Amino acid sequence: MKNSIFMSIKEEHIERIAKRSKNHEFRNRIPKKEVEYIIVYVPTPVKKLKYILKVKEPVKAPNKIEIEGKGNQEFNDGKGSKYAYPIESVYKINEILDLGELKNKYNFTAPQSFAYGEKYKEILKFIEKVGTTKIY
Repeated sequence: MKNSIFMSIKEEHIERIAKRSKNHEFRNRIPKKEVEYIIVYVPTPVKKLKYILKVKEPVKAPNKIEIEGKGNQEFNDGKGSKYAYPIESVYKINEILDLGELKNKYNFTAPQSFAYGEKYKEILKFIEKVGTTKIY
């Protein structure tokens, strides 16, 4: 999966994304490289690698985004994050990996901000092998 990063997104936020009530992922830091996919690790209490988001180029504040969507108005008002990744589509990983397996098998550490996909090439190979199911 080219141009991918691993990112931690809390359960409540990823559920909103999956239900389409949240259509941007907001961040204060972004990678220097172009990002096409965000591989989502859901932290405590879930502690699993579960989703992949196909995203467009992030919008940098003070540029505006559509108003409809959780957090969009706050972003446009300059409250909160500096960047907004528009979410194009969401995929569920067919075989979910928990943190224990991620650590033991792949030496994975839950990203505080993000981690480049190249850091975890074996996880990317695993995802390609088991496949994904498109949510939208």
